[in-house]
Amino acid sequence: MIVDIILFIIALYLLWWFLIAKPSKFPPGPPRWPIVGSFYYTRKWGPYLYQSTATMKKLYGDVVGFYLGPTPVVLVSGLDAIKELSFRDDLAGRPTLMLHRVLKEVHGLLFTSGERWKEQRRFSLRHLRDFGFGKSSMENITIEEIESVFAEIDKSLEGKKPEEWSNPIVVHEILGPANINILWHILAGVRFSFSDPYLNKLLGFIKENIATNELGGKLEFAFPTLALLFPFLTDVPARHKRGREISDFMTTYIEEHKKNLDPENPRDFMDIYITEMNKRRDDPASSFTDKQLLGIGRDLFFAGYDTTFNTIVFSLLYMILNPDIQKKVQDELDEVIGKDRLPSFQDRDSHLIPYTEATVLEILRSSTVVPLSVPHAPLMAQKDIEFRGYVIPKDSTILVNLHQLHHDPKIWGDPENFRPERFLNAEGKVIRNEAYMPFGVGKRSCLGEALARNNVYLFFACLMQRYSMRVPEGEPLPSVNPVGNITIMPNEYKIQVRRRY
Repeated sequence: MIVDIILFIIALYLLWWFLIAKPSKFPPGPPRWPIVGSFYYTRKWGPYLYQSTATMKKLYGDVVGFYLGPTPVVLVSGLDAIKELSFRDDLAGRPTLMLHRVLKEVHGLLFTSGERWKEQRRFSLRHLRDFGFGKSSMENITIEEIESVFAEIDKSLEGKKPEEWSNPIVVHEILGPANINILWHILAGVRFSFSDPYLNKLLGFIKENIATNELGGKLEFAFPTLALLFPFLTDVPARHKRGREISDFMTTYIEEHKKNLDPENPRDFMDIYITEMNKRRDDPASSFTDKQLLGIGRDLFFAGYDTTFNTIVFSLLYMILNPDIQKKVQDELDEVIGKDRLPSFQDRDSHLIPYTEATVLEILRSSTVVPLSVPHAPLMAQKDIEFRGYVIPKDSTILVNLHQLHHDPKIWGDPENFRPERFLNAEGKVIRNEAYMPFGVGKRSCLGEALARNNVYLFFACLMQRYSMRVPEGEPLPSVNPVGNITIMPNEYKIQVRRRY
């Protein structure tokens, strides 16, 4: 009897040890508990995963290992470690998320890897640039959307005297349609009115899918096998349904483009892609397919809309909380550009408005709307890999700690203060710190970086030129503490505006 008890205790101990053991040379990090992994600590050190990673970095260093359920996660922090990681091919994989396991296929750019990803990224980046990514030809499209935002804001000023402030405006509600329209113009050459019911339905689908993304505590992330067996316990079926609605919407335009295709005169990215599909029609190994085009379109919608929209929402929040900075920006715009025309890319690219440019850089640093990696898709090790003396096990999720990098006191001095002057030298010229990388760096850096930079700058400069903004009279100051995991944004807040001319 005593022997049986001893053997039972030993068996329990060995089982416990097996459930909490970490692989050999796994990076240091919080303890691993049976079943739930390190989940307790990710919640103990912050309500959102990116917040708890700041504590992990302080306690364990630049390379930290922990578990979400059975999934090993490696957090990489610090400038040198992030740069080393970001330029390694063997650490540039992507995870297969639960939705992909349900669909049994992966398309697009965010979640694909290997040669197909390289070919599709090169093609997409080259031709998206032809239709505006990073080019001045995009300026007219963006200005058209900005003027639509002006029209929405001006509705709140109807009946007001020039010196009076508007009725309170919910910032989140006036900016979303404009960003979708810019992306859709590049993809399909179409623009919707702000009141179009389908545009607002599409916007709702995108917001819901972003809100239910699976990194950081979701059941399907921590326990993928369980979620695969019991999908009704997750929101994967709902995301699948919303994704199908978006795919059906895009398919309608793809078929229309096929019927009216003129290969010699492409109207947009869809025309370019379909032309390439036709050229490779007889190649059974071609990666250019209808499903891949759909995947690229969905990725651009989710990643492009989310990051740009969130950053612009942050920009107005920072301005109403820092009216002195708002006035400096407006004084510079008045002096250099005046009030007879809108700001342009040329003003920025010629460094004519350095304070405004520095303010945009500070907006991107302070907000860091993608705090842990490239939009919506962390990196993944596809085999056991050595990194900085540790072993990253196969199928580990890898998080890049951009938020901590952008808020490191050793680099920035006073990172919690919104201070554009940190990006200006003694002569008032714009300078950049090598630790500044809001769109990531290396092989998986953001495909739409140029478009996002341009949109954030132009929206911000045009809104600052046209309106003064403030916290609505009698209301408390909105919080700068964001919400979210994969991408972050401010809680909904209101502003009052007054026309400046």
